Amino acid sequence: MKVAAAVPKVRVADCDFNASEIIRCVNEAVSMEVQVIVFPELCITGYSCGDLFFQETLLHGAMQSLRQIADATLQQEIIVIVGMPFAVESLLLNTAVVLQGGRILGVVSKSYLPNYREFQEKRWFVSACCCDVKETILHQQLVPLGNDLVFCTPAGNFGIELCEDLWAPIPPSSCLAMNGADVIFNLSASDECSGKHDYLCSLLTDQSLRTCSGYVYSSSGFGESTADVVFGGNGIIYENGKLVSKTRRFSLDGQIAVADIDIASLRRERQANEVFVACARNHPFERVRRVVASPFLHRLE
Repeated sequence: MKVAAAVPKVRVADCDFNASEIIRCVNEAVSMEVQVIVFPELCITGYSCGDLFFQETLLHGAMQSLRQIADATLQQEIIVIVGMPFAVESLLLNTAVVLQGGRILGVVSKSYLPNYREFQEKRWFVSACCCDVKETILHQQLVPLGNDLVFCTPAGNFGIELCEDLWAPIPPSSCLAMNGADVIFNLSASDECSGKHDYLCSLLTDQSLRTCSGYVYSSSGFGESTADVVFGGNGIIYENGKLVSKTRRFSLDGQIAVADIDIASLRRERQANEVFVACARNHPFERVRRVVASPFLHRLE
C-alpha cells in the first residue's frame, strides 16, 4: 500500500484556502501513485480556532470545503483522509472524514480529548465514547460514524485514530489492529515542547511494532502557530517499528512524506508472532464495522 502523510499550509479559520492546499497535496500524491493520503487533525478549519468552533459560519464553511475536496477528487482513486469539526444532533465531534472518488466512505470520531495544560478540547468537542450515533447523512449519503471502523481495500485494510488517542494507555489502534487493520492513520495537532518529539517517535515506534502495522502520522505545521504554542509539522511513516519516511520539521512550506508499506510482510509477521495471535484471539476487544473501498485499479498487478 503506497501511503502519504501530508502537512499542508494552513490558515486558521480560512476553509477555502485550506481546501485548495489539501487539493494541491492530493494532486501531487496522485502523480506519485499514492493510494491513501492523510492530513492533520482539523486541517479544513485549522486546529487552533478556539471558540470559533461554536460559530455556524465556520462549520458551514467546513462542509462546503469538504464538498469542494470531494468534487476535486471525483475522478481519482486515491483515498483521502481529512480532519474537520462535524456536528451531529446536538454534539460537535472532532473527526476524520474518509473520501474516495467523490464519495464519503466514513467518519471517524476522536475517542480521547485532551483537556489539560495547553489543551482544552472538551470545551468544544464531545468524545466518540459519548456519542451513540452510528450513522449520519453527509452530502446526501448515509455513512458510518464512530471510532470502530476498519476500511478494507484490495491493497490492505486500515484504521484511523486521532492525536491523543495514540497517547492513551490502550490506543484505539490496538483494537483496530486486532481486528485486521494493517495500517493505522493518525491525524494529529500535537504541539512542540522540550523533549516531546523524541517521546512521540518512541510512541510511534512502539505502537507500530506492538501491533505489527504500518503507522502513518500527520501533524499540524507552522500555519497553526498563531497563539502561544508552536507546531512542528510532523509527517512520519513507520512500518513494524521501523522509520521509513518523514518530513522536515518546522518547514514553512507544505510537505508530503511517501512510503510503500509491505502489507504481506506485516501479515506474515502477525502469523508468526504467537503473542499477537493469542492477544487477538483472547483479548475481549470490541468488534469493528468494516467499510469496503473501491479497488485501486492502477495498482492491481
